[in-house]
Amino acid sequence: MKSIFCKFLFIPLTFLLSVAVIHAQTAADIEALLGTESISCEQAAWFVIATVLESPPADSGAAFALARERGWLSAHTEGSSSITMSSLSLLLMKSYGLKGGMMYRITGNQRYAFREMRAMGFIDGRVYPNFTVSGEQFLQILGSVSAEQDGEW
Repeated sequence: MKSIFCKFLFIPLTFLLSVAVIHAQTAADIEALLGTESISCEQAAWFVIATVLESPPADSGAAFALARERGWLSAHTEGSSSITMSSLSLLLMKSYGLKGGMMYRITGNQRYAFREMRAMGFIDGRVYPNFTVSGEQFLQILGSVSAEQDGEW
């Protein structure tokens, strides 16, 4: 009985945590993101940078440029294009400083970042590296990574 209660308490708490982590964004931004079928690279960079940096850029274009400058996104990524699971994995691994396994540390590329995110349990289900990321998936993954980094799990 106690474990069932904990599971029902854990699921809403995880969702609230993922929304609370993105404190720099307004409720309207988060609501719009939740309804999005596939988010752009600019949007993803903006939300991730808002959780990582204390003073994030004011707009998504500047956040995207900062992410590319720091090497958190690959050089051929375009801001208006939909972000893929592999690009999101690289963005999160690099921005949060996640170590990863041997192949990720050697190459530092999207392919192994995606594999590491799956191995760590942040990405689950039948998902492939070239799948686009919905707003709901993005918030769930971002909340999980952020909670792991904060020691909330």
